[in-house]
Amino acid sequence: MNVTRRELIRTLSGLPVAAAAAAGTPSTPVSEEPAHTKVMESSRAGSPVIALPDKASFSFEGTHLNAAYTHPLGTHARAAFARYIEGHARDSGRAWPHDNPRDQAVGLFAELIGAQPADVAVVPSTLEGENLVAASLGLGPSAGVITDPFHYDASLLLYGELHKRGMPLAVVAPRGDRIDYADLEAAITPHTRLIAISLVASNTGYLHDLKRICEVAHARGALVYADVIQAVGAIPFDVKASGVDFCCAGTYKWLMGEFGTAFLYVRPDRLPQLKRIQVGWRQILNYQPHFAPLDSPDPRAGDYQLGTTTAQLFEVSTPNWSGLAVAVGALNYIRDIGVERIARYRAPLLRRLQDELPRHGFTALTPTDSHAAHLAYLRQGAGQRFQRALRDEKIFVSLYENRIRISVSIYNDMDDIEKLIRVLKT
Repeated sequence: MNVTRRELIRTLSGLPVAAAAAAGTPSTPVSEEPAHTKVMESSRAGSPVIALPDKASFSFEGTHLNAAYTHPLGTHARAAFARYIEGHARDSGRAWPHDNPRDQAVGLFAELIGAQPADVAVVPSTLEGENLVAASLGLGPSAGVITDPFHYDASLLLYGELHKRGMPLAVVAPRGDRIDYADLEAAITPHTRLIAISLVASNTGYLHDLKRICEVAHARGALVYADVIQAVGAIPFDVKASGVDFCCAGTYKWLMGEFGTAFLYVRPDRLPQLKRIQVGWRQILNYQPHFAPLDSPDPRAGDYQLGTTTAQLFEVSTPNWSGLAVAVGALNYIRDIGVERIARYRAPLLRRLQDELPRHGFTALTPTDSHAAHLAYLRQGAGQRFQRALRDEKIFVSLYENRIRISVSIYNDMDDIEKLIRVLKT
């Protein structure tokens, strides 16, 4: 984007911008596994034993430290896609509305976040899910939003546009590298309908205390939406433990899937507060037409009944069946390893970067107590200084004019980290 977060906040003025002293973010420490050791472990009985690092399941060239941008597809996801394509090619009579990968994918995602499948809808993307929640809640002049600059850029623009139409909006300013939740609470007014955040900030790796946010919001009658695309699949996350009302994640980052598929969770007791904003065949419980000569002469639109579950409220028409097939393969792979184990394996690799990079002129943007899967650093002129060297070494990170973001996944090892450090210390 050409708009910086600081400029965006200025643009969203005269909005109330809360500020106070910094507060710590409670978090559960992640134990570490020796990163040089092949770890043989399975997360569930009967599942295959997958050694970490698992380089064999990925066939990309070079050193990929950029899963926070997009995760490479593994052999598990590619095999699931191949089976789907083969079936699509051979089975011309398949009844797609009833015979597709949707329910299996949703079931696996629901299990991953501690939800019930009935509480999850398939949507095209994370931001589409957030837009759907915003519209369904009827955000407007009497139903406002609180957010912060760590939220996804385009989400800030969403609420900025709604603010132009009269919706109250407060952007809680960070102090240093985190949000003080006393500021957030002070920003709540009788017109606050929703607090919208990214559980893990894409640009900095800041990890919110979502449970605390939900407690603050619910005590004042507000609801909470969390963009969890940088969290689910990378760190342990449970919707019931957090109390979150709505969350959404696309599959192409830490869920190791494809573009064009995302999962939207809605806490079931919040459904009565939502209005239907789109209608399509995925929502129909029953339908009786009346247009044909032998039909009964009732209303031409027919008699129908629409469902009221999360899927029947937010799914409209044909989803990305192939993307859901890929998601099944990827989610089964994640389940076989276990998210806790993924986080545990990654920890010493990130710690090595945190120990070394500040010695070479990099200023950490990620709080040291964050357990996110990526780290962000400030370094003036980073883009111009390191772009060629990183390209020559085939090291893939997210590199910006004055920033770098490094994300570590299960195919990385300490050799990858040392290779990156050698380039960045020159």
